[in-house]
Amino acid sequence: MGRFHQSCTIMRGTKMMRLSALFSVGLLSAWAIAQQPSLLERTGQEVSLVVERALPAVVTVEARLSGRLTRSSGFIIDPSGFIVCSAEGVRTQPQVAVYLSGGEPASARVVGVDNITGIALLRLNATVKLPALTWGESERVPLGATTILIGNRSGLEGSVTVGTLGGKDRVGVRRDNQRVVLLLQFNGTVGSGEPGAPLLDSQGRVIGVMTGELASIEGAPTPPVAVVGFAVPSEIAQRVVNDLRTKGRAEHAWLGVDYQGLPTGVVVRRVVFGSPAQQAGIQVGDIIAQFGEKPIRTAADLTRALYFAQPNQRVTITVIREGQRVTIPVTLGMQSL
Repeated sequence: MGRFHQSCTIMRGTKMMRLSALFSVGLLSAWAIAQQPSLLERTGQEVSLVVERALPAVVTVEARLSGRLTRSSGFIIDPSGFIVCSAEGVRTQPQVAVYLSGGEPASARVVGVDNITGIALLRLNATVKLPALTWGESERVPLGATTILIGNRSGLEGSVTVGTLGGKDRVGVRRDNQRVVLLLQFNGTVGSGEPGAPLLDSQGRVIGVMTGELASIEGAPTPPVAVVGFAVPSEIAQRVVNDLRTKGRAEHAWLGVDYQGLPTGVVVRRVVFGSPAQQAGIQVGDIIAQFGEKPIRTAADLTRALYFAQPNQRVTITVIREGQRVTIPVTLGMQSL
């Protein structure tokens, strides 16, 4: 009996020690978890790191337009001194002033202006290697992902806005020349002076170039408001910048139709006289169903197809006309402005 009682006592003691040890481990684990930063804190830290790295490459562009001093945004895309900015911020000026992140002014030559997308390219005569951003891939960034805008908001240089990628393939009409442009939607506030600013992904890569004032956005019942911004996707912006750098102009394919997305499809509303569309036989009222191998269901589909096509490219366009499918070969032209 004594041995049995002693054995039970030892067992109970062992269990108590184990429970005590488990309790201590649980307290330590809970303490360790409590010390870890929250998701919001980690996101804030990541954003701060992106801004710290990117800010030195963001610039302010200053030009005198129509007798008035105008400031817009831009960013260095090449350490040798190439700067991407807004076409509205330079217009026809041969040279503009650029303020680097440290506030020091410099003179920059206008290499080229693309009034279709609203993007311009400048060149600084840099004597040292400049901090520069790199292009990202907007098509790989998921909707809802964190995006960061750094620009010259209302004269406040280096202003940072954190938002989300709210949409892709938005079809906008530029207010100054009524040209159609494919856009990303940035869910975050925007202000004057921010056209030309970089829209960054969570790694600090440029996924878009903020655009200027828009007349309309397809699907939006009212003109865009300041709580939503729009940017030219990096895939298009990068091609435009490369064209401006190598040719002094950007080349965009031209079909020569006004079109509208409806539940029934993309309807041709107007055919420009002498355009590739007219020469090929496309008619008002045709519903464009296919562009090459790409099915066309929305106005964004057709806008995207045209932006990624090339001038002088020969494509086959399929339309629905009076209930019948009609295949039309077209040689695309080049947009001019």
